[in-house]
Amino acid sequence: MRALLVSNRFNPGHLSHLEGNAKMLENNGFVVYFKVHPKFIIFSDVIEKCQKKNKTLNWMLLRKRDLFIVWFPSISAVINLLFVKLFTRATSVYVYHEPYTSFSSYRAAGFSWLKALRVTAISWVSRVICSLSDKIILPSARAFDAIPKAKIESHRYAKINLIFADETGPQTQGLKREFVSYIGTIAEDHAFDEFVRLMRACIAGQTLQPLRFLVATRSNVPERHRAVIDQCVSSGRLVLHSGSPMSNEQINLFYAQSFVIWNAYRRSMQSGVLPKAYMFGTPVLVSTNNKSEYFQDKVHGVLISNRYTVQEFQQAIVRLHNEWPVISQNCRNYYLNNFDYRALSSTFLNFVLDDK
Repeated sequence: MRALLVSNRFNPGHLSHLEGNAKMLENNGFVVYFKVHPKFIIFSDVIEKCQKKNKTLNWMLLRKRDLFIVWFPSISAVINLLFVKLFTRATSVYVYHEPYTSFSSYRAAGFSWLKALRVTAISWVSRVICSLSDKIILPSARAFDAIPKAKIESHRYAKINLIFADETGPQTQGLKREFVSYIGTIAEDHAFDEFVRLMRACIAGQTLQPLRFLVATRSNVPERHRAVIDQCVSSGRLVLHSGSPMSNEQINLFYAQSFVIWNAYRRSMQSGVLPKAYMFGTPVLVSTNNKSEYFQDKVHGVLISNRYTVQEFQQAIVRLHNEWPVISQNCRNYYLNNFDYRALSSTFLNFVLDDK
């Protein structure tokens, strides 16, 4: 059996999903191929080795029970799926991260009119991909509930958690946990502006010491935050990595050095940051706006309100100090049981290989 994993849009955070899915499939007898953005090959030893070993797949040879798995939407993926549908008997699978809700929901999360329109346009691409796919995977209860017919068409839709391969190792063990971290894309719905405001208040008030802050993102820091960010860096209490992609190894070191990670978003269907934090035994801060089935207050971190007050933020982090070893182990155990590819293999394969 063969599987082709497709992602034509580059995002360093997506590497872990592609690599986890590849390992899952290889461990279950599949020969895995990739059709991905060239930068993925540069940043991933797993993808590079697979490309060298398996070279190029002739799509015309895809047969029944072979898999064509689209991880992220693009026009290219639509064209690819049309080809697969017309000329092969392979099963096409779409991992649908962000089902569209409403234009107003994105505006309420802080998106500009232009960005909200862009999200709307991408949603139409995803709808076409769904219509062409035999199987559709939704990675959270919120994503599943956003598609009413998912409950009816259970042969086509399934809720299956995001897939990862364990990336911990000797290089990430025993590191000093010194950062309150923002890791990932700078986006309005991730409440980056609130993180900056809270960080500035803590640095100005000389609170939460000796903890420092970390911003690790390939995004450019928005100009409106530049002066504050520069001041925080100058204070010595903010470490900033921004403006260019980082390797998975670099990102993993940031997770492993974090005391707690910001996941207090204004909205999200699900977060890849949360399971990646759990992988490294790192607690998360979650807001009442984006609390999901994957988080319990005081078990996997601390829940804060959507008011984002300085006092509540500081109290949440202070509260973590007393229970940190227990909460860290809870996070690690939750990752192993709910996001690691070995825990998800049977659920994933039973769904995609079901002939219904």
